[in-house]
Amino acid sequence: MKNRTTHIVFVASFMMDLTTKLQRLPLRGETVFGDEFKSGAGGKGSNQAVCAKRLGAEVTVIVKIGNDMFGKEAYSNFEKEGFDTDLIFIDEEHPTGVAPIFVEDSGENIIAIVPGANSYLAPQDVAKGEERIRAADILLTNFEIPLETSLYALKTAKEFGLTTILNPAPAPMKAVDSELFTYVDILTPNETEAKGLLGKLDSRMEIEESAHELLGRGVGTVVMTLGEKGAFYMNDEEKGYVPAFRVDTIDATGAGDAFNGALAVSLAEGNGFPESIQFANRVAALSTTRFGTAPAMPFRHEIEQTG
Repeated sequence: MKNRTTHIVFVASFMMDLTTKLQRLPLRGETVFGDEFKSGAGGKGSNQAVCAKRLGAEVTVIVKIGNDMFGKEAYSNFEKEGFDTDLIFIDEEHPTGVAPIFVEDSGENIIAIVPGANSYLAPQDVAKGEERIRAADILLTNFEIPLETSLYALKTAKEFGLTTILNPAPAPMKAVDSELFTYVDILTPNETEAKGLLGKLDSRMEIEESAHELLGRGVGTVVMTLGEKGAFYMNDEEKGYVPAFRVDTIDATGAGDAFNGALAVSLAEGNGFPESIQFANRVAALSTTRFGTAPAMPFRHEIEQTG
């Protein structure tokens, strides 16, 4: 572990979440009444960054938003969470990304995203943050931004000796050039994303075979989230299952982002995979006990109170 403050860079996306809570999700062609509506900060990378910040890490976020009502709210939210804003870029031509979300009483959800300005976060934007990247411990990125930008960020981080984490969502991994995986130290797909690349994952054998295939493509470690079944990890030296942390779920939206942010923090603090995944499972579970995404991310003292 480095003898300085843990520092994580998120090459991120921002979405304004437009969340409707209802008793059940509508069927195709059906209209149902909702019980509650809220808008709030979201987006995979931004949610993960908020999570890491609330867990005590020093965080740099590189992101692009529009010069519109949602963009102004996004900027204000970043300031309120205590982020430096010098690498938050304003796109004058394209709107801030939005994510309409529907959440039923069980906590299950369906989500659509309209990326907007996220689609224009470019490698040259990331290059403006190279000094911050050079000084960091870990870089984490995702697929709500252009693939070429994610690839540039991962390559740059590897050149500077950082640990790299790729959360391969929401784009299907079948579309990904295999070169990208060679710059990924830790890949964190959920079951849906892994199935998109490798087919069915209905048994432990299939899960482990899929992880082994991803290692063969150049990934250092695969950490696969399995919902209520917890998470599985594998690299050339170790593998194992880590059980989920049980809670009464209100809204599962953003749980994967909480997992990724918390995993990055724990690994940056020098912990191994079993301990880090256990910590991430706890953070993700607690995030589901609240409505929303970024606003639902727990603080460090709340995690410590759970034991």
